[in-house]
Amino acid sequence: MALTFQEEIALRAAFMEIQRERKQSLRAMFEGTRLVRKSKLEDAKEVLKEAKKAKKLAEQIPGITPPNLNNPFGSLNLNLLKGIDLKKLIDLDIPGLSLPGWDLNLIPNIRIGQIPGINLPNLPNLKKYLKHLDLLPDISLRALFWQIGMKFPHLHLPSVALDLGHIFKVDFPKLIPDLKLKFPEFFNIDISVPLPNLSMPDINMPDLVPPIHLDLPEIDLASLDLPGLDIPKLIRIPGFSKVLKLLIELFDVVDLPDVIGELGLDFIQDFISSALPIVQQVKSGAKAAKSWGEAAQDLHKSMKTKKHKPFILPGDARDAVDAVKSLLRQSSAEHATRAAIETTQFAVSTAGLFADLGGATGPATSAAAAVAKMCQKITLFALEYNQMKKINHLLKTTAGEALSSNIFSVSPLLGCYYLANNTTSNVLNIMVPNILEDDWMLDAANNKKKHLDPLIKDSQTFIGRSRYVLTPIRQNKGMYVEKSTFEKLKARAALAIKKKLGRAPSHSTISTHKYIGK
Repeated sequence: MALTFQEEIALRAAFMEIQRERKQSLRAMFEGTRLVRKSKLEDAKEVLKEAKKAKKLAEQIPGITPPNLNNPFGSLNLNLLKGIDLKKLIDLDIPGLSLPGWDLNLIPNIRIGQIPGINLPNLPNLKKYLKHLDLLPDISLRALFWQIGMKFPHLHLPSVALDLGHIFKVDFPKLIPDLKLKFPEFFNIDISVPLPNLSMPDINMPDLVPPIHLDLPEIDLASLDLPGLDIPKLIRIPGFSKVLKLLIELFDVVDLPDVIGELGLDFIQDFISSALPIVQQVKSGAKAAKSWGEAAQDLHKSMKTKKHKPFILPGDARDAVDAVKSLLRQSSAEHATRAAIETTQFAVSTAGLFADLGGATGPATSAAAAVAKMCQKITLFALEYNQMKKINHLLKTTAGEALSSNIFSVSPLLGCYYLANNTTSNVLNIMVPNILEDDWMLDAANNKKKHLDPLIKDSQTFIGRSRYVLTPIRQNKGMYVEKSTFEKLKARAALAIKKKLGRAPSHSTISTHKYIGK
């Protein structure tokens, strides 16, 4: 039956009012809001805990002394010489010495006392480290390297040369030019770090926000200003540039000082102190760091290139509610499994790299695994940090009237806040293109119980698990989530005491839900 002219005018007016209410409710909910961390301190503690654990394990690697960042060139790795009996090195067949993984022919077969520029009387007191110290001038340099390699097969030859150079106050790279030729990756300091993913447009952003293009293909490490760290000085330490590069790759951001400000200086110091011995001194450590960086970059890239799927409003309210419910569960599942997936990726990138560590495989691989886990935690932190920045950029740059139901797919968290804070009519209005022609109202009570209420419960759970909270929170209804079992027990105990004291009616019961808004 055709509508009359007046009925058609009224229907169009109703449609316009629905569209107006839709935009108004979104604007009222999100205009001027942003996401903030629920607890910066807790997040920082979590990452710092991993860094301290990795540092502690690095300290247990035989023959290694983690660097003192406050005095990196003044501390000596005397653990290299601990327990060496010089008397046993006197009668060795020097030309016949060999060691798996070490090219001993690089080391001159000269007596330590004959090394140009060496001044043995001025060396630190080594009596508690070397047996028969008086024989030191007559010991072949190659024999000493061989003995250290036998004791610590997991160590990297150039790192031993560097440490012995500090102990003997001799520039071994200058004395043995072939070291630099053989290990250019160790002695050459690369202060530029390419950031391949930084300039990629973030296509997760909705079309209403222009893609962000940054003409910043690399970053100069020496120019970084990190509070509490003398970067120009520390950059001269072999391996330090690789560790700093790894940190930047894990975050995939240029605002590293801001991130460190969130995590704290203790974190960055423990990160460097635990990662540097692995990268600089342990065999295959630099390869491992490269693998961890590549794993992180691949993860960041996969998040950036994930196709943005616009939320298409289904034909009726029940389908729309179920579609959003499916989207939230999918997003929650992705979040829950991401850590496991990334742990696997970091583990795979580490496996097999330390197969040639000999008897010290246990401590060295344990420390390397701890650093890998720390890198994985940092990457997780960075992914969520970047997502928070992206959503805040969306909220800041998008006019209130331009917001649409795409919020559910652009940011399920924002969608959850909308669902948990708005009336049933507003929720249905935002998801259904034409609620007037929908049959939802034919059995509204049952539809709400069967479809909408479970969706709102899922939204509240999603909000409760998130590290971030929307501020300020605005609502047309209160936003509540169910209390934990412990909270309910605590509330029951408190209520029982009040009843005994006559401060609460005998028929009163506890509230099973708590308000999580502001």
